[in-house]
Amino acid sequence: MHTNSTPHAYSTLEENIARAIEKKMEVIAITNHGPALPDSPHWWNLKNMAVIPRTVENLNILRGVEANIVDEAGNIDLNNSIYKVMDIIMAGFHRVENYKDIDNQGKNTNVLINLMKMQYVDIITHPGNPQYPIDIEKIVSIAKEYNIALEINNASFYLTRRGSAPNCEEIVRLCKKNGNIISLGSDAHISYEIGNFSYVEEILEKYDFPKDKILNSSKEILFKFLKERKMQKPTIFSHKH
Repeated sequence: MHTNSTPHAYSTLEENIARAIEKKMEVIAITNHGPALPDSPHWWNLKNMAVIPRTVENLNILRGVEANIVDEAGNIDLNNSIYKVMDIIMAGFHRVENYKDIDNQGKNTNVLINLMKMQYVDIITHPGNPQYPIDIEKIVSIAKEYNIALEINNASFYLTRRGSAPNCEEIVRLCKKNGNIISLGSDAHISYEIGNFSYVEEILEKYDFPKDKILNSSKEILFKFLKERKMQKPTIFSHKH
């Protein structure tokens, strides 16, 4: 979810936390955008997420970021100060200034593969976005090899990234066949949308997707995955932007 530290979101951190507690959720992840987008928080804001408590009442709070791919090498817009405080790092394609030729499937596929091989990122966000076409079969295969989750984003079905539904369904189908881990994203930009996976759940039911391969199924599955990812990730973020 996003907070209003990102100007195109509308709820404060405390409003999101209160809503999640009201919904009896066990875990939330605060994942505001990385600084390459014009309306993203300054990197100081992301670094200072260290002040956010780990728990409020019975709610676990993950400090996270939705980073942006900034070049053809697959680099993302973090620095080590942000990287070292994050519990969970997501990244994907957004309209940033330096990333051109967005409808080039071969380029987009290679960029995601490069990104996953660097192992900085735990989850690839909204890979079903048709504005950034990819070779889905290749991406599913590499994600499985490097133990990286692919997000199925609920907002992509009704709110943004129009035309994503067929790609998302194909990702779900191939992830089930290949044994991949997936992450469900509400992509909430207001507290009322927290934990809303209504569209995604229809696809998961259609393909009888196994719950033990869905990060959101339980905090035990999620925390086990994050522990594995922490062992795989480099201890220092070495790219400079």
